[in-house]
Amino acid sequence: MDMEKIRNGDPVIYKDRRGTIYGKPRENKYRGVMYTVKIGDEYVKATQNELSVEKEAKEIDPSS
Repeated sequence: MDMEKIRNGDPVIYKDRRGTIYGKPRENKYRGVMYTVKIGDEYVKATQNELSVEKEAKEIDPSS
């Protein structure tokens, strides 16, 4: 799966919740590249596989 590069400020969807990438991705020894996602006042760590860029998500499911 060739996914476009995720950058700071990009809108993403994580577990059916809309969020924004916050800061730079970090390398984790066990899980690979980790992104910090800001959802409201909450910050969550997620891998690239757990995220979908909002543009792609709308193409897949336009009803959301």
